[in-house]
Amino acid sequence: MTKHSEEVLVLVIDDQKPAAELLSRMLASYGYQAVCAYNGPDGIEQAKRLIPDLILLDVMMPGMDGFEVLQTLRQHEATSRIPTIMVTAKDQPNDVAQGLQLGADDYIPKPIEPRELIARAKSKIEAHHLRQDLQSRTTDLEALLRVSEELNTNLRVDDLIRLLLYLVIDLMPCEFAAIYRTGDTGQVTNYVASYANGEIIDHYVDIHPIANRIGDESGAISFDNSQSNYIDAPYAHGSVITLRLADEIHGYILLLGNNALDGSRLRMFEGIARQATLSLRNAELYELKANLADELEAKVQERTRELEDAQQLLIRSEKLASVGRLAAGIAHEINNPLTPILLIMEDMLEDLKGGIAISESDIEETLKSAKRISRIVERLLQFTRQREQDQPSMEVVNINDALQNVFALSRKFLEHEKIDIEIRVDPSIYVHGNRDQLEQVFLNLLLNSKAAMPDGGTLTISSEVNDREIFLDFADTGVGIDAKQLNNIFDPFFTTKEDGTGLGLFISYEVITNHSGQIDVKSELGKGTTMTVRLPRIEDLEEEFED
Repeated sequence: MTKHSEEVLVLVIDDQKPAAELLSRMLASYGYQAVCAYNGPDGIEQAKRLIPDLILLDVMMPGMDGFEVLQTLRQHEATSRIPTIMVTAKDQPNDVAQGLQLGADDYIPKPIEPRELIARAKSKIEAHHLRQDLQSRTTDLEALLRVSEELNTNLRVDDLIRLLLYLVIDLMPCEFAAIYRTGDTGQVTNYVASYANGEIIDHYVDIHPIANRIGDESGAISFDNSQSNYIDAPYAHGSVITLRLADEIHGYILLLGNNALDGSRLRMFEGIARQATLSLRNAELYELKANLADELEAKVQERTRELEDAQQLLIRSEKLASVGRLAAGIAHEINNPLTPILLIMEDMLEDLKGGIAISESDIEETLKSAKRISRIVERLLQFTRQREQDQPSMEVVNINDALQNVFALSRKFLEHEKIDIEIRVDPSIYVHGNRDQLEQVFLNLLLNSKAAMPDGGTLTISSEVNDREIFLDFADTGVGIDAKQLNNIFDPFFTTKEDGTGLGLFISYEVITNHSGQIDVKSELGKGTTMTVRLPRIEDLEEEFED
């Protein structure tokens, strides 16, 4: 901002006192303030102390001439940018060139024509003030960029407010600063304050008296606290600004000190407040989003647990349903060894009554049949046993052993239904999984194949292996599945059987998916269906057992 002429200070350096005073009166007549120095060293000292808006410098002076004075001024940071006009009777081209090379802004010869002097002085002073203003604005923009960068790196509201306080203390000329964050009803929810040295203050300074005064003002407001005493604090001056976004108030920034802020500092204050408001709102939205995400995650976890529990119930229900369908076959298989036991026991009872010794072969046959029943019961219990823990345990499973166990359990049942089974599975195939669940899947697929062959047929179970997966094919010679129904067979409660639950294939699909595998199906009406189970294989069996 350009100063008024009465605020402009000109330093005249000339060893000729009458000439210096003449220039001083000439400048004063046009409203400028002038100070005289009568030698080079004194002129340098006053320039450093007063920082004038312009220097009129005589070239020809004893001891230290004008060129040496100019060179010294340009080497000092505080005086290096003060515009300087060389004043001398010498207007030789070499002297002009030397002065300009040393950093002089202009050259005027004696005798001086007043209007020319004032015109040149005014031009240099205005240019100097414009440069100062540009430099100040550049500095302010750099400071605001720093504020923006630092505030936007913090997403927690509490951290952001504390960082904002330190930035305000660092950038603004004040002796006390406070940050207030307000809620929806205007109450203060966060407060932090500090002295200029960075010391945090616990004492609360009430903002409401000055907040009520500024009302809907959007810019920075300065007030004389020594007269109005808006703020209960021992400082003469204060400035406050509302952190406002649209029509919502998010808080206030309060500055206190014994000197009022000038226009450039107020502009800086407003720029900081704008950046602070945006960053504070972003932090609030981020925290809201984080809280919602946490709540959503908790709900998802709760729902997942409910689904897992429901899935376990479905698996158990379907397993019981499968066992029920096998009940007739199991009863028949147990009844076969039970019949000779009863007959032999009756014979043994008659022999005992008749005094005849019991035959050792009869005892061995009875024991053999009893052990057979025990094995049948053990396989059934092994298949239906539930794990004590909620989550199924995972282990190394030999696929061929699991299939043989299912086949042994259902062999008689399948023979009764005239189903031939061919198992061509590599005995060296291992996967990482839950044996009970995999056997349940294999039994479900076997029972589905049996249901598709009401008049008997052949079920072929074969395997293929590549570097990462195993492929188990359950291929039957049954009636096949209509192409329109293929996309629905894994849906819950979808069934084409009169006594079906519609859960067998759904649960099987879920189990295999949870084992990082998948089930594919191919079918042709009248020719049969092939269910293919794909599972990740164990590549290094020794390493898996070590783990």
